[in-house]
Amino acid sequence: MPYPRSEQETVLTYEYETRQWLAYSCVPAHIRKLTDIGRNVTILDRDESGEPSAIRAELSSKQVRMVAERVMTEEQRVAAADRLRLLNVNRAKTNVVEPTG
Repeated sequence: MPYPRSEQETVLTYEYETRQWLAYSCVPAHIRKLTDIGRNVTILDRDESGEPSAIRAELSSKQVRMVAERVMTEEQRVAAADRLRLLNVNRAKTNVVEPTG
């Protein structure tokens, strides 16, 4: 059975002795991702349609990252928006299909 939103969680645990990350999740989006990338995925519970509603999986250290959140200044935000706008304009120009007649 699917878990209520108030009870959905994803928990990562690092076992120092084995140097292994263990993931437990009952969040549907995280279940899909962990099923794709995890090793030794164990389905702990299924919903009425047979889809996993809770899983446990192993992850390698290379699959778990902790990075500082990037905080952009207003100037950096404007520059990034300009780059993206230019990229989209160039993409639109190269994807123009000319009518045949």
